[in-house]
Formats: sequence, C-alpha cells, structure tokens
Amino acid sequence: MSQAATLRMQSDVSGEGAPLVVVGGGLTGWASWKPLLPRFTTMGRQVILLQPLNVQYGLESRPIPDDYSVKTESGALRAALDSLDVKHPVDVMAWSYGALATLDFALHNVERVRTMVLIEPPALWVLPNHGRLHEEVVRLEKLISNSGEDVTEQTLDSFLNIAGFVPPGADARQLPQWPGWIGFRQSLRNTPALFTHTDEASQMRTFNRPVLLATGTGTSPFLRHIIDTLATTLPQAQVVEMPAGHAPHIVSTDRFFGDLTTFLEPRRAKRAVSLS
Repeated sequence: MSQAATLRMQSDVSGEGAPLVVVGGGLTGWASWKPLLPRFTTMGRQVILLQPLNVQYGLESRPIPDDYSVKTESGALRAALDSLDVKHPVDVMAWSYGALATLDFALHNVERVRTMVLIEPPALWVLPNHGRLHEEVVRLEKLISNSGEDVTEQTLDSFLNIAGFVPPGADARQLPQWPGWIGFRQSLRNTPALFTHTDEASQMRTFNRPVLLATGTGTSPFLRHIIDTLATTLPQAQVVEMPAGHAPHIVSTDRFFGDLTTFLEPRRAKRAVSLS
C-alpha cells in the first residue's frame, strides 16, 4: 500500500446540530474558516472542519508523499469522515483546492453526500487542454515548473495574483493579509496536482445531488470558466456570484451566508443529527 493511501485529513469538530463538513482551501486551510465559525453556530449546525494534507504538511515542514495527488486528498477526506463515524449522507462545503478534492470525493462517493457547496474549485480537468487556453493557467504552470521544493515569497506573490486573491492593480505584499499568507506558502507544493488530475465528465452528469457553486466578481477568467462548465454539467447545480474575487465567503460574508442558508434550509433534516 502506498504512503498516500493510508492518510486522513485532520479534523476539528464544534457546535451542535446537523453536521456540515467544511474543507479548507489549499493555501491557508481551515484557518480561513475558523473566524466564521460563529456564523455556523447561528445556523444551528455542527461543523466538521477538515485540513487538507498539503496545508498540514506545509505547516509541519514535511515533504508531501511522492505519490501525492488530488485523489490522495479526497481519500484522506473520506478517511477523516470514517474516523468520526460519519457514514450517513452529509452537507459538504469547500473552497479552492479543497473544493477540487471535495468534488473528486463527491463524484466517487455519491452515497456519502446530501448537498455540496463548491467555492471556486480549480478543476482544470473540466476545461479543454486542462485550461491552457487561458493565459493565467499557462503562467501558473510555468510558475510551478520553475519553483523548487521550497516555495519562495516571490512564488507566493505570483500565485496570489494568478489565482485572483489580489485585486487588479494591487500589490500583494502591501495587503494586510500578506503576513499571514507568508506562513502558509509551503502549502503550494501541491500545485502540480492541478495539472495531472483528470476525471470523467460522465461522473458529473449523473451526480444527482443539489450543488451550490459560489464565485466572485473579478475572479480569474479560468476559475469563472470552470464554474460555468460545472454549472452546465452538474444536473442540480446553481450559481451565486458576489463581489469578492477568489474569496466570496470572506469578502462578501453576509451575502455568502445568506445564499448558503437559502440553499441549505429547504433541505435540512427534520431533526438534527450530531456525532455521538
């Protein structure tokens, strides 16, 4: 058995109510979600935060497994839910690279998912030629091919601009988030997995679960192209857009949680199910 096949995501459980699985993004992981936990409390949900492996390993200064892939993350997601004895279908929400891993998990474990919320997943595999018709994707691939095992501040700066974290014309290093981003830069060692991960569109066409796709006005064109493709391929998908760039749940928090509540409330179970 490979090293990657035995891994599981770290978990952090809080609150009471019907479980909501929340997967962190590929740069800052669950750190971006923790300030929003009070918003979930008002929704009466038990939140199961999951930390992507690439973020955990980056923070621990550990090399990611040689056979690491998006499926390593989706397998670790399933293993985390198994370890918490979450076997019934649940609501799953994820951002960015975490949303890519969550999409893979959902497509191959449909019976484990009740609803899914994806915030700007970099699912390049759904686009022609893995998105290389977009200039930003070509720049991203060149960036990662020229970076070594250690992710420099310059690489981080370039990545933030390509991915839509930085408003047009702004300097990433002058933003208040920059000191926090620096500490997570080793998370970006996962980036080559974006270009090697593939799947079948037929898996999406038969995915019979409600899906909410969230995107931000002004995000990178390739990310918006992915959202549009998912919206026309997943049978029960709907799209919400708000001012935000790549982080709508952070920049437009009130709007995001309003849309999230509207999406989830009609589908809530009649009685809350908590972890025992």
